[in-house]
Amino acid sequence: MQKFIIHGARSGRPVWGARYRRYGGSTSCFSLETDEGLLIFDAGTGIASIGHELAQRAAVPPITILFTHFHLDHVMGMPAFQPFYKKGGNVTLMGRGDQAAQWPRTLKTVFGKPLWPIELLDAGATIRLDDLPRQGSLTLHGIKISWCPVWHPQTCLSYRIETPDRVLVLATDCEHGRADLDQAFLEFCRGADVLIHDAQYTPEEYPRHYGWGHSTWEQAAQRAARAGVGTLILTAHDPSRSDEEIDRIVEQARQIFPETVAATEEMALS
Repeated sequence: MQKFIIHGARSGRPVWGARYRRYGGSTSCFSLETDEGLLIFDAGTGIASIGHELAQRAAVPPITILFTHFHLDHVMGMPAFQPFYKKGGNVTLMGRGDQAAQWPRTLKTVFGKPLWPIELLDAGATIRLDDLPRQGSLTLHGIKISWCPVWHPQTCLSYRIETPDRVLVLATDCEHGRADLDQAFLEFCRGADVLIHDAQYTPEEYPRHYGWGHSTWEQAAQRAARAGVGTLILTAHDPSRSDEEIDRIVEQARQIFPETVAATEEMALS
């Protein structure tokens, strides 16, 4: 049985301190390991904990990192990922095919001079950068993965991950209000066992952030109910949101969709 693990669920920037102890302060990163390899979704600061664990192993499995998009909070952990520096390691990075000219340059900027003293492709491991097909799905490390565009500045993908035990949909940064994208996303989520959905804003905050590419907890709960999913996990916690404030958001969301929880660092779905 594979474990899907949440390593970071904070949006915008990492945070630390007593206010954030229970839900954590690392930015977007999720993983799923199979007998064939390790899948990672996004490379926010949460990816450092995966790298630390892998560094304790005698052998590192083949790794594929898929990106929802390339805003800084989703890539800023890359230089801290230890398998990049391991001789004999094998890491494949995958991004949207319609951004083929952009995303490799972005990653090489984050992981390269002058921001970092070592260039990405010279770090030590064998590293590939592959475009996702513009449509369709792939089987990676024995897991079927498909994707769906959602509304977010400079575009963003949601992922549907089909394991032998469950179907998960990962929608880290997702705003609603475009009819064409909303309907496609709803069908994409239909019947999933778990929906991990952006809930950065409260309904009161949202009018000041229209067009910023994020949802409210209320919108997330409404989509979970309409799509008939099993469990809703709220993610993309606002960097200013304390543990107690997230607790209150979960309580409110449960009035719409009772099977709601909030993502916490190192939460494992097994």
